[in-house]
Amino acid sequence: MIKYLIPLILVIFIGCEKSDNQKPTYFGGKIINPKSDFVILSDSYEFKDTIPLNKNNTFLGTYTNIKEGLYVFYHGNEHQYVFLQPTDSTLIRLNTWDFDESLVFSGSNAERNNLLIDAFLQYEQEEKSIARYFHLPQKDFTNKMDSLKQIKNAILTKYEENDVNPSEKFSKLLNIALNYPIYTNLEKYAIKNATKKEPETLANSYFSYRNKTNVCNDSLMFFGPYYRFVIEKIYSDVYQKNSIKKLDNFTVELLNSINKNIDSEEVKNRLLYNAVVGHFFKEPNYEKKNETFFTFFKLNTNNEQKKTIQRLINDLKLLNKGEQLPSFDLISADGGLVDIKNVAKGKNTVVLFKNYKYASDDWVSSRFNHLIKNNPDVNFVLVNLCDTSRRYTKNIDIKYQYTLPEESPTCEYSSSKFSRLVLVDKNGIIQNGYTSLSSSNINQEINNLQNFK
Repeated sequence: MIKYLIPLILVIFIGCEKSDNQKPTYFGGKIINPKSDFVILSDSYEFKDTIPLNKNNTFLGTYTNIKEGLYVFYHGNEHQYVFLQPTDSTLIRLNTWDFDESLVFSGSNAERNNLLIDAFLQYEQEEKSIARYFHLPQKDFTNKMDSLKQIKNAILTKYEENDVNPSEKFSKLLNIALNYPIYTNLEKYAIKNATKKEPETLANSYFSYRNKTNVCNDSLMFFGPYYRFVIEKIYSDVYQKNSIKKLDNFTVELLNSINKNIDSEEVKNRLLYNAVVGHFFKEPNYEKKNETFFTFFKLNTNNEQKKTIQRLINDLKLLNKGEQLPSFDLISADGGLVDIKNVAKGKNTVVLFKNYKYASDDWVSSRFNHLIKNNPDVNFVLVNLCDTSRRYTKNIDIKYQYTLPEESPTCEYSSSKFSRLVLVDKNGIIQNGYTSLSSSNINQEINNLQNFK
């Protein structure tokens, strides 16, 4: 009975309307096992509405003058997409315990929206198989992708032949949802090939699929299949250039490519920021990082992002290689006050400064525990930074964890809020003042600590 409640509500609302021109657009539904008391509907640019859940966990948004196109709805930490047209009455039903798999649309445009969610679920399944194909020779890999394209195009053709009220916008969206993940994997294959010691020469026709794509639609950068393709293409272009002639600074070339290919200032700033942060933490000791930071400041116009990068640069000036690890107090799990010098005395030590708001426990614990397992003779210390609740990191043995006294100046070692690893030898000398859990050679660096006498 409950499942028919929302359609009944909509019938009551819609029945009051006098003509199609006066009809509003409705977006509503029911959330089973809700994670919050609201749903957000947005086009990621101009339109955003927060819709409260009722006592029975249903919701209903009413809109006038809504534009035809793709929207995103959020609930808790999850999101999905919905295609809306003016005067639509579109409903969703989902269980947060199985967000994507349980999502079902009904009402206006139900068939179209169910096609979109089906395309997403198929993509998730196919990615598991495609990951095993990247080692194949070029011809074998492209044959696999061609076979997949035939399946996707058959779905697209069937939809277009049976659609009684064609929508050019939706056809383009469905094409992106179905085919752009294939194009993304072709770009990934090209990147992996370009990074080999002896890359295979790609066929002249390898990138021919690009003729069917459009990477200049910034209004779709919030749509996963489109976003992932644009990013991989930008990266791929730089990798292909680097494979022909070694670039002086790969990240600078990447930043300039983002600046050239993305028009939206907001999207461009986000991509520039993500690129400079991501590449820094993969190779934090890169000798040309100052050139990278300079290029970022020149191209990025977001003041908050610039401030964060400036704080990162300031952090790099503290705890330098060759210096003694300074003394500072820690609070152990039993509440006792200990000096870091005593914790690290006579031991090769890895100190992780971590702010829980800027690094997920799951990611940190998987990397940190991996390093502990691979380096059993090294002393590991996790400093949970500057939170009055003395919050510890989940899934890491408490014996490794410490918090800080209130107003501890040690917080300044990571003013940017990014997680920071400091490597200290058994003599208390800093051998690397700033590295990261995602550094490409972090295991080797930690292992090398035992080489210092």
